[in-house]
Amino acid sequence: MKLKKIASLMLAGVMAVSMLTACGGNTISDDQQGNKPEEPTASAYSTVMESKLSAHAQDKIDMSDDADLTAALNYVVGNVGNNAVTQEFWKTMSDGRIHFIDGKAAPVLKLVNTKLYDKMSAKAEWEGSATGVINHLNPTKTNTGDYNYYTKNDVNAVLLYAVDGGVELENAIEQVANDIDQAIVDLTDEYKLNTTSDGATTNFHYTGSVATCTKTFESGHGLSVTFIAVEIVRHIGK
Repeated sequence: MKLKKIASLMLAGVMAVSMLTACGGNTISDDQQGNKPEEPTASAYSTVMESKLSAHAQDKIDMSDDADLTAALNYVVGNVGNNAVTQEFWKTMSDGRIHFIDGKAAPVLKLVNTKLYDKMSAKAEWEGSATGVINHLNPTKTNTGDYNYYTKNDVNAVLLYAVDGGVELENAIEQVANDIDQAIVDLTDEYKLNTTSDGATTNFHYTGSVATCTKTFESGHGLSVTFIAVEIVRHIGK
């Protein structure tokens, strides 16, 4: 835990300057390369997320970087153009809170979410809350189909959030951690299809990753939106 706290403090400063560049690249000229801030890695965000979770949630999930999630988020955010900055769109982002992207979100946000689901082959369906998406990893939830059947390995759920780009990343990630903490605690460790004494028990463990990407709108006088993606994967065995 001491190492996690130290890492969080060190990374807070790095993440603060990382907001100055876009996730998909930068426009700094060659002679400015020496002053370019180092981009945080996916593991930095994952470590921060884990440190913000409760002790019970930390016992349930192991957080680490995932290059695929980072690459997927960076790519799908490319669907957000300058014309996305409308009064309705920005009104959603301007309160400093994270916003879980679901089927009722602005069309451009739904598009990014759908593309991210496709890129990550996420098994979860649309839900009105992050808790609903994470609950799809519990094998006892069968009314939506058999994709989360207890014998399937590496079943994943992907969550997407958006927040005003001016909000510090550590604060935004803490908000996400608070939103999903209880759902992670409630994930099933084991499942027995047959409740009789001769029924076989399947054990599960969970891993998670975090990626972020900030989109700055040139036509919006520097307005920006940060997207935060979280993937949770259910694995068979300990």
